[in-house]
Amino acid sequence: MNTQIIIYDNIFTNVTIEKYDKILKGCPFHYGQIDKPNTSPTGLTSDFINPSEEYSIILDTILSKIYEKEPSLKNMKLFRRYLNLFLPSDNPYFHTDGDRTVTCMVYINPETEYDEGGETQFIDRGNIKCVRSLPGRLVIFDGNIKHRATSFRTIPRLTLIFKFHR
Repeated sequence: MNTQIIIYDNIFTNVTIEKYDKILKGCPFHYGQIDKPNTSPTGLTSDFINPSEEYSIILDTILSKIYEKEPSLKNMKLFRRYLNLFLPSDNPYFHTDGDRTVTCMVYINPETEYDEGGETQFIDRGNIKCVRSLPGRLVIFDGNIKHRATSFRTIPRLTLIFKFHR
């Protein structure tokens, strides 16, 4: 995998995403994570260290879809899976995920109007490029790419993250 950003749309139906949204919002969340040194935490995070059977089924189903879309990831070590929940007005920092990391994000939120925000921003050759947060969208990228989430204006933004070591 190189430094490109790969996008797959509609890996799940809107009905499935709505179901996952309701279930996953019930996860136990803790106050955010620190994106880079000397900054305060942002958002809320739920780590799946010992997930319930219901959460495990969802995680395994989503992981199967990721492997279906990007089979090369089967040869990498999955080292973290978690949920990010950003509330309106959260303002995360740009950060990277690591030198040997491939990051996969699945947007669990409903479709919104463009003015609602909620995109993921990437820094590419000094410019900011955005990927819209659409329900069932899978985004795969090299962890060296500087990026950040943006919050929606009026609703929580829920993203499921899978991180792999190359």
